[in-house]
Amino acid sequence: MRFDFYTPSEISKSLGKRLKQQRLYQNLTQVELAQRAGIGLSTVCRIESGEGGTLDNVIRYAMSVGLVNEFADLFANNPKTIDEVIAQKTSRKRASSKL
Repeated sequence: MRFDFYTPSEISKSLGKRLKQQRLYQNLTQVELAQRAGIGLSTVCRIESGEGGTLDNVIRYAMSVGLVNEFADLFANNPKTIDEVIAQKTSRKRASSKL
């Protein structure tokens, strides 16, 4: 699934729904998941409903249901053109100033 035309809220809801499905697939209650992840029950509820949570808590949630490796390719710099491959060989240390 691609999120090109989704709002941030819609993406959060979709990811929360996926995490909830994984939790239910593993037959875990929200309380059990919260204990496993070391986060509060209300945090689990917020993440699953797409209302947010810190990145740290989302990662803890993912770790507790065995999905932490799903983050491995997130924001990976995979070049799509030859120009991007060339540019990647000379990686930038900071952004250029824009005037």
